[in-house]
Amino acid sequence: MRYKGVFIAGTDTGVGKTIVAAALARTLLNKGVDVGVMKPVETGCAMGPKGLISTDSEFLIKAAHTKDIKNLITPYALKAAVAPCEAAEMEGVEIIEEYILDSYLQLQNRHEFMVVEGAGGLLVPIYRRFMVSDLIQLLELPVILVARPDLGTINHSLLSIRYAQSIGLHVLGFIINRRNEDIKIAEEKSPIIIENLSGVPFLGGKPYIEDSLLDEEFIEKSAVLFSQLIKLDCLGV
Repeated sequence: MRYKGVFIAGTDTGVGKTIVAAALARTLLNKGVDVGVMKPVETGCAMGPKGLISTDSEFLIKAAHTKDIKNLITPYALKAAVAPCEAAEMEGVEIIEEYILDSYLQLQNRHEFMVVEGAGGLLVPIYRRFMVSDLIQLLELPVILVARPDLGTINHSLLSIRYAQSIGLHVLGFIINRRNEDIKIAEEKSPIIIENLSGVPFLGGKPYIEDSLLDEEFIEKSAVLFSQLIKLDCLGV
């Protein structure tokens, strides 16, 4: 089946969603796919000379070589490094679902395929009772789940997958984002166990790449390894 996009979700915050989303976007770009990117809500944005800087979305923009309007890519950029609902309340911002959807549809109409990155895990509240999982349903996208490799990832991953499936989300597969070059026994076995217990395909492990590289070098190197080691057939592109 061919999809118009995919939502990159995580089992938690800091698991590597942005790195995976950027690697996927660049991989598709290198394959000749017109790819758009989106990070609907980002917190912890730094203040620059022209306003808040959405660092995650800037990274995605570099990966996709897109010239789309930044306000479409990240409709809500918030300063506080807390959950979106808390940041919005602290900064007096009302997050409107329809505005996010309209921004997404504008981007979708411009591109062949969309890579959308979430914020934290599936049950992170974006605004009041509107969760990341609700956002995925709103955008009608399938999910690729990014998980950490450490001990404990079986529990986090299975909880995320089972919750996603319980509300009707289509989980295409999960990716393990490596944090270092040493792979322990638990990290070798965890993907197999998660796949067997959930029935959701393990798409592969993204290798660790030193973060001292410049953005462009890091993105391109990530994309090369991504295309070699991650199973992308599920996307239909």
